[in-house]
Amino acid sequence: MSAKEYKSFSEEIQSKFQVEPLGFTPKGYPNPGLYYRLTEIRTHERCWECGNTTYIHEYKPPRIVHGGVYLGVPVYYEIIAIRYECSVCDTTFMKDYSCLELWRTVTSETEDYIIWSLGSKTFSILAEETNLCVQSIANRAAVFGREEREIMLSCRYKYLSMDEVYNGRDKDNSHVIYWVLNDISTPWKSNNIMITNTGRTEKNVIENLKLLKHPESIEAVCADMWMPYITAVEIVLPKAAVVIDRFHVIKAAEESVNAVRRSLQLPKKAKDAMKKDAPLFLCSMDKLSKAEWLRLEQYLSMDEKLEHTYFLVQELLEFYHACGYDEALEYLCTWESHVRRSGIELPIYETVCNWLPYILNFFRFHITKD
Repeated sequence: MSAKEYKSFSEEIQSKFQVEPLGFTPKGYPNPGLYYRLTEIRTHERCWECGNTTYIHEYKPPRIVHGGVYLGVPVYYEIIAIRYECSVCDTTFMKDYSCLELWRTVTSETEDYIIWSLGSKTFSILAEETNLCVQSIANRAAVFGREEREIMLSCRYKYLSMDEVYNGRDKDNSHVIYWVLNDISTPWKSNNIMITNTGRTEKNVIENLKLLKHPESIEAVCADMWMPYITAVEIVLPKAAVVIDRFHVIKAAEESVNAVRRSLQLPKKAKDAMKKDAPLFLCSMDKLSKAEWLRLEQYLSMDEKLEHTYFLVQELLEFYHACGYDEALEYLCTWESHVRRSGIELPIYETVCNWLPYILNFFRFHITKD
């Protein structure tokens, strides 16, 4: 370990390396990132074995280290380190750093950024920002979760959210799913309580929720439309209301439009044009430019079912602008009558009917996972 301790690798860089900026590529361009070359400064090192003088044996080939995040893009350090050799006993060695263990490729800043962002950002977003794989993010989150679990489980919470993160398959080709429990009591910041790879079955969720030390303080839990979540909350937290996350309802509504669009029997040229302009079908009408609306209107005129579905979904998306529970319920009743009169089999209609009490709970608690 270095004689002087540093708070961060960025601070340590100033005294141990010659720093050469290599460039900055902002987010949205190929290979975004902030790039530096760090060349270790020659110092008069003594041999760790016999204490005699040393000389430079070689400059090691550059190694790339992930150094955190700047303006939403990863920071890269290209480190050129020195290998020293003793002039008496021929021992060779390299210096280590206070904030970066030998041969590691992730700095303490990156580790801290990942931990600080848990709960407020998804694993995939963190992976994109740091240029690490999702599994690496999940592994660090799981380790942190185990270390902090007892502290977090002993706290009192008002609102919780639960979700899952899919991380591919393991060596046995089984799905790897991380279950995540967050505290969303403060609307501007969510805090992670627990991350496990036990899966999201009803039994697993029940076992995890039972670890909470103060279940009586929880008023509501935000979740997606997965029945084992609802059942687990009703069993372990009978006084807590379940709130279906509004973004899952919106996503399901948008998929109703996409499903009709994809099923149309139209010439290939028209279908390709529709596919290219697919975002127009999902965008709120008041956010479309005049040119975009004219294109969309042309597409809608090609099929009556597509047109009706589009306007019914647009009407449903306005539901979340209601001012309160009673107004939201009345709005949905009116929307239901419009769906029935249209004669269209709308998947999102069945979804709303099946999950109605939990969807309406949003207007009692106004909580969301994001």
